[in-house]
Amino acid sequence: MQPNNHPLHLSAVPLTPPPQALTVWRISTPWQTVRSMLALVLVCFFIAQLAVFVVGGLVDADFNGTPGPVDPVYTLVGGTCMSPFLLLFFHLRRPRLTHSVQAVPDPSGSNVHPLSGGLVVQAQQPVDVRQHLFRSNAPLEMPRPLHLWALFLGGITLSTACLLPLSVFGATVITVMIAVMIVLPAWLIGFAAPVFGWWSITSRHMGITVSRRDAEWMLAAGMLSTVPAIVINSLFSPIGLNAIGLDAYEAGSWGEGMILFLSAPIGEELSKAFAVLMLSHLIVSPKYGFYIGSTVGLGFALLENAQYIFMALAGDNSGLAYFFTASLRGLSSIPGHALWTGLSGYAIGCWLDRNPKARRVLDRSPFLTPDAEAQWVLYDAKGQPTASSGWAKMPSQRMANILKRHEHHAWRMPQTVPVGLGFAVLGHALWNGSSWGVNRALSNDDSTSALLLELSWLVVMIFGLWVCILRWLPTVVLSANDDER
Repeated sequence: MQPNNHPLHLSAVPLTPPPQALTVWRISTPWQTVRSMLALVLVCFFIAQLAVFVVGGLVDADFNGTPGPVDPVYTLVGGTCMSPFLLLFFHLRRPRLTHSVQAVPDPSGSNVHPLSGGLVVQAQQPVDVRQHLFRSNAPLEMPRPLHLWALFLGGITLSTACLLPLSVFGATVITVMIAVMIVLPAWLIGFAAPVFGWWSITSRHMGITVSRRDAEWMLAAGMLSTVPAIVINSLFSPIGLNAIGLDAYEAGSWGEGMILFLSAPIGEELSKAFAVLMLSHLIVSPKYGFYIGSTVGLGFALLENAQYIFMALAGDNSGLAYFFTASLRGLSSIPGHALWTGLSGYAIGCWLDRNPKARRVLDRSPFLTPDAEAQWVLYDAKGQPTASSGWAKMPSQRMANILKRHEHHAWRMPQTVPVGLGFAVLGHALWNGSSWGVNRALSNDDSTSALLLELSWLVVMIFGLWVCILRWLPTVVLSANDDER
């Protein structure tokens, strides 16, 4: 070792804006979105539950349906417990950045280029080095719907088989150990797999191009919209009903019915529509409005489903209750939420098309993040580029073939926000109200025929929901290509 009598004087390569023709390669990770959103739904689950205590301490601390007393301790404790979950939420949703370094042969360049952070680019020949830092806006990837539905059906079947011995043979060491080991996977699969299954179908087959980060914000906005909905249904509506002499907490009463077929549809659909409005900078056409609305609805259903599956697992006959709850919600309530909010989203998209001034105002929303102009190429573990059908701008041939069979009797989509929101509330109210009415009418009948009547009505509602989906969806998917402004 000897001293260098001619030290190099190098300046660090500065950050420059990425060129418009930049192409970024990244390994394909379709299951990463599922994993990240599962972590987020657990955080939002606790935020939604604790928000009731924060507001309840200021409105109705004893939660009996009458205003008062005010107990700041509830608000303080609820807010304190909710704070770490809020911090974790923003940590999970922090912007992701991509660092790109380009080295191009240049006779007037240098062999050594220092970068920020102590990194150095050293080449065998003179090169010109440029580095760019931009938001990671890789396209949304979702696992194949078949894989997600196979996980759902296999998961609930295996989980039910493991939970049944506890109901049949009672609490023994073996049955309790099996139930404890299976309960967490059963909960996760039961509430999440069907939501991601429907999301995969809409994302891969509707002809929508969207970045993964924007799509995750849509789902997260749906989860957060449960907070005002829960507060309305748990606090404000019971107080209002109590003022007119109805008890919202009495099972089978008209007060409970008013919560189900009046308060819940109005409060939930308004909350979800507001979440769609906050994402208006992503609505480039009514078709995108429907997709964003349906994704917000799926996010809402994700958190709501987590609560229903949890109650099914915690109740009596948990095996059968879990199987029927997960199966019925996967086929009915989850696509129902997606359809109802999709109607509101489509109407909001039409409104934005007619009112460009409103779009400019709403574009100042804090959710707005400019996209870097970069083309993404995804490759698999073998280094081969993957097919880009997941973010194509045209609907898949499979979906087009299915919907063309129903195109001749398709319904016209709502063009105004009041009509779109009205259809959403009406559909939600009919679903909740008719279920409550049938249960109330058969509440004193424990016969097998009464059970069969309830199940038959569920089949009728599911059939009606799918008729609506197959009537409205062709108008959305098969309409003229208006994705580009």
